[in-house]
Amino acid sequence: MSRGVLSVADLVVVKGIDEGRKFTLGPGASPIGRDPTALIRLNDTEVSRNHAEILFTQDGFRLRDLASVNGSFVNCKSIQDVLLRTGDQVQVGQTVFLFLCHEDHAGDGVNKEDLFPEAVQGEEFFRTFSLLEKVPDSVGSMVLSDPEKVQGPWLRSALVRLGAIYETIQASSQILDVNLLLERILQLMVKTIAAERGCFLIKKESELSAERHEDQGILTTTFENLEEACHLDGEESLAPLIVSRTVVDHVLREKIGVLVTDAPKDLRFASAQSIISTGVREIICVPVRGRHITLGVLYLDSRRGPEGKQAANLKTGFTRDHLTLAIAIAHQAALAVEDTIHYRARIQNERLAGVGETVAYLSHHIKNILQGLKSGGEILKLGLKDRDDAMLSQGIRLIEKNHARIFDLVMEMLNYSKERTPVKTRVDVGELCQEVVELTTQLAKDKNVELEFQPSQEPIFADLDSEAIHRALLNLVNNAIDALEEKGYGKVWVKVERQQNLVVIRVLDDGPGIPEGMGGKMFQPFQSSKGGKGTGLGLAVTKKIITEHKGWIRIESQPGKGAEFCLGLPLSQ
Repeated sequence: MSRGVLSVADLVVVKGIDEGRKFTLGPGASPIGRDPTALIRLNDTEVSRNHAEILFTQDGFRLRDLASVNGSFVNCKSIQDVLLRTGDQVQVGQTVFLFLCHEDHAGDGVNKEDLFPEAVQGEEFFRTFSLLEKVPDSVGSMVLSDPEKVQGPWLRSALVRLGAIYETIQASSQILDVNLLLERILQLMVKTIAAERGCFLIKKESELSAERHEDQGILTTTFENLEEACHLDGEESLAPLIVSRTVVDHVLREKIGVLVTDAPKDLRFASAQSIISTGVREIICVPVRGRHITLGVLYLDSRRGPEGKQAANLKTGFTRDHLTLAIAIAHQAALAVEDTIHYRARIQNERLAGVGETVAYLSHHIKNILQGLKSGGEILKLGLKDRDDAMLSQGIRLIEKNHARIFDLVMEMLNYSKERTPVKTRVDVGELCQEVVELTTQLAKDKNVELEFQPSQEPIFADLDSEAIHRALLNLVNNAIDALEEKGYGKVWVKVERQQNLVVIRVLDDGPGIPEGMGGKMFQPFQSSKGGKGTGLGLAVTKKIITEHKGWIRIESQPGKGAEFCLGLPLSQ
């Protein structure tokens, strides 16, 4: 083993979904992938289950790709097996690591002391090095925000282009409306390259959503299936924009960006009536190319006067740099449009999945209730046939019970789905809680549950929608009583107290508590610990009512030791 080689190193994630995580490498193999057994387990979906591994050898740490789908890269180069050095950037999928070792283990026996000599300080620095320029660190925040103030034409020009790309990426991350996004990007382009006019021609969103690859034949993009997403006439525009179909079709057919500096004399476009009639001399047209398909084109132009001179005050000419910048920004625009469309589709799919889940749950629940009603009807028929009063009473009770269940379900669905503003009045919260306790006393007795109300020492008044809060408290007390049914006995407490500007109501029971893992789901629709007995909407409705009052509700529970639902409501709004 070479001098200075250590068997301990770190992989730090500097980019990706796991950014900030650190993995310590030691002797032996360190697998990288999505497999649960991998030492370096990642959440990146573009990483294979068994993507790569890092081995400690006599030369140091080596990275080996394990025939992964997307490959492994070190310092932007694809690799199969490579020796890692301190400072190397390792990329797998969309995740980028920084490899750090206590010593360079490249096998050349170089110590850190040889690479990093003792620091040179003070005046010795100026005698040791030939210092050419000094730039304050404050310049870093200024150059992108105002590149025109930067000295030097090369840097100024580069920063203008870099700034345009930076603003494009920034807009892409903030704007979800496709047309607004393209309009913002077009403004940047017209401003940056001093175009007279410009527009984005993009396929209809319905076509984009259905497409994946142009190789399927019928998906070829042409001028005919494009429509104007946005257009912009610059401040110095002398005529409205008329897009040359000839240029657009050429760009789409050849899949290239074009820069035309004297359009009427270009044999490919000289016959185009739009170019002749509008006097356009300079055109930049580039494809808006995404990951798999061409979404459309970005079209920019300017024109000159009849004498061949630039029209008054128009800035001069498009260059190859402008064309390259337009292609880069058009690609970023395409990626942003694709991401926005895919995001919308994902949201729509999630909504449809939620609707499907809701329909399935309600169908099952209503089917059970209808089955109960049907059974009650059958018992009634038998009672009438046999003139059996006991059977008639049983059938009526069964029908009434299931009628109450479906009525409760419908009311809770309405309460949960309807957007409403609380109708508030001055309410004695203690009296409101007392009413709920009195209403549920008989239910508690029927289930061998003791129900105790502990009011505050002084009356507490609050601005509340009394009907809504009554419903919320009734849900909580009924749930507490139901939680004790399996136990066969128990006690429920309802307590009221004032805490600063809040009235706090607690509903406690000494039942089995909330099952582990259910606490965070209790307020979600169709989550119930009662099996087929509950609607799964009671607590969701309760949470909605409390939220409408700008209050809060919390759960404290330990399995086997009961549960406490605590809600806080502002005394006044």
